Amino acid sequence: MIYLHRTIKKIFRWVCLSLQIVACNSPEPPPANHLRISFNTQPTTLDPQKAGDFISSTMISMIYEGLTRCLPGGTPEPALAESVELSEDQKTYIFHLRKANWSDGTPITAYDFERSWKRILSSPSLCTYLFYPIKNVEKCVKGEAFLSEVGIRALDEQTFCVELERPTSYFYSLTAFPSFLPVPSHLDSTEMIWSGPFCIKKGDSSSEIILVKNQNFWNHQEIAIDEIHISIVSDEMAALQMFERGELDWIGGHLSPLPFDALEEVKDQISFIPSAATTLCTFNTQTFPFYNVHLRKAFSYAIDRYQIVDHLTQASQIPATSLLPPCLSSQNQELTDPIQARHHFEQGLKELGIVSSDLQNIVLYYKPGSMEKRLAQTLQKQWKEVLGVTIQLIQLDFKSHAHRLKNRDYQISLASWIAQFDDPMSILERFKDKAHLKNYPGWEDPIYIQLLNEANTSDERDVLLEKAETYLTEAAPLTPIYHWNSPVLFSSRITMTGTTPCGGILFERFHLAH
Repeated sequence: MIYLHRTIKKIFRWVCLSLQIVACNSPEPPPANHLRISFNTQPTTLDPQKAGDFISSTMISMIYEGLTRCLPGGTPEPALAESVELSEDQKTYIFHLRKANWSDGTPITAYDFERSWKRILSSPSLCTYLFYPIKNVEKCVKGEAFLSEVGIRALDEQTFCVELERPTSYFYSLTAFPSFLPVPSHLDSTEMIWSGPFCIKKGDSSSEIILVKNQNFWNHQEIAIDEIHISIVSDEMAALQMFERGELDWIGGHLSPLPFDALEEVKDQISFIPSAATTLCTFNTQTFPFYNVHLRKAFSYAIDRYQIVDHLTQASQIPATSLLPPCLSSQNQELTDPIQARHHFEQGLKELGIVSSDLQNIVLYYKPGSMEKRLAQTLQKQWKEVLGVTIQLIQLDFKSHAHRLKNRDYQISLASWIAQFDDPMSILERFKDKAHLKNYPGWEDPIYIQLLNEANTSDERDVLLEKAETYLTEAAPLTPIYHWNSPVLFSSRITMTGTTPCGGILFERFHLAH
């Protein structure tokens, strides 16, 4: 009896100790209405006119507001513009601004929009081309018109006028994109205030960013989240472990990719975000050997997209049978063909007067991430098997990878794109000018340019855009590998989410259980 009593006491002490250990190791429950998410890298900029990557654009959309904002269905709704008038010829937009303030209480005016939009024309960025539908903007960027001649002007503090070159069906949607969001004109560049749903409370840490609800936001009563804690976690498995420990409420998508090796274990918890996005291989058409179209086609046809999706990628990705994402394209082509690959390879070698051993020093660049590494290794193997060429692989950090693409300091590189608005022009127009910062191949062709120009004024717009897509696919300055269908995980604390057809995450529309 005494032995039993002592045994029970030992078990009791062990249980208590175990509970203490669990309590110490378990994260404290977050305060109500505090959302915890993860980015796999820091935003590269918080300047709307300088952003071009998905993480920066997501962050900017949380702290700035534009004339319109995107609804989950993809269509825009009025935001800082309370109403808009469109002229009969559909070339002039008059935006009437609502009474709204910056986070310091200063009124937001049409002059803030005029200054911000013209600023991107003075120092072109990755997304300057999005402003090209506006009268004289393209000419201004090329030095053929003065800044004062562009169709952007404030009529008074509450009225903003935009004149277009021609009717542009997607222009109203563009005004919700980050590049069109204004920055304040009453402060110098070292000061930062916000117009969006959230303000930055802590942003100087390499490991965490904290946002708080902007009490001066014009629609702050509709924002259910009080704080957003953003952990910067570059390691995909580390982010998943934080989620499993209850330290994160949401991971996945373009912001914090899930580790491929763990997808099977969490498959029952995964939701998917359809995305107008593509992983691709881009060829530098301005350097040896890929200024030769046959070699570009050879390397393209040699890629077995189905094998990559079946054995390599995250669940439910789509093998590319079109250059553009399926939501923007009706095309269905067979882009994998080893016989065609070898035919074009021989043609390319003949035209360049070289042999296959002259191609052994080609380098494929790729950015960090287990998926990127696996993909690069698979392409290396497929090109060896089909073409007999062994390429070299070099992984770069995010910044160095982006720098090489923009400066065309590469031969082959993995890359990706995400459509910035729901129209084929979002991607096709990048290749109209070889100087375009997102025209990574540096490719340009007068026939292609003519097709896009005709599409801007023709009733046969859809047909002409499809011809342009086909022409670009045939020229093969880059080749699609798979289109995205991004897996995400979110905790039971989240009762409502918001996403767009292009894969955007609308965190201001999230709700949490109380």
